[in-house]
Amino acid sequence: MTKEVLIRIEGRQIGSEDEPIITTVSGVYHNTRGKHYIQYEEPIEDVAAVSKNMIKIEPSRVVLTKKIVRASEMIFDRAETTRVDYQTPYGDLTFELKTYSILLKDESDRIEVYMEYSLYSNSAHVSDNSILIVIASAEI
Repeated sequence: MTKEVLIRIEGRQIGSEDEPIITTVSGVYHNTRGKHYIQYEEPIEDVAAVSKNMIKIEPSRVVLTKKIVRASEMIFDRAETTRVDYQTPYGDLTFELKTYSILLKDESDRIEVYMEYSLYSNSAHVSDNSILIVIASAEI
């Protein structure tokens, strides 16, 4: 994998007819001790701000960190339900995140991660979701 990468993140609510939310940006990739790290910046719609993000990919765990003013993490881990303090420009939201599947395809010039998870708020089910993350060498 090259240092410069293209990142495509597609999130969708399972069972919804809404269009998926797709983000396509460039970023920087590195691998340390078998863990993949991808850093990228994402403009925030409707406000003049940029979110500095990092994705850390391990075989059984994915951590998505977004930093606008302070950092918030979404931890996708099949072994445990995790808490998400999700920061938005309009205020913070707290969810519990239960990950059901993490499928990782790791090739020399491309990484794909597909995850399915549910969000809960105060123990009440909010939604079932999927996310597909594709990281590819920018030269391809």
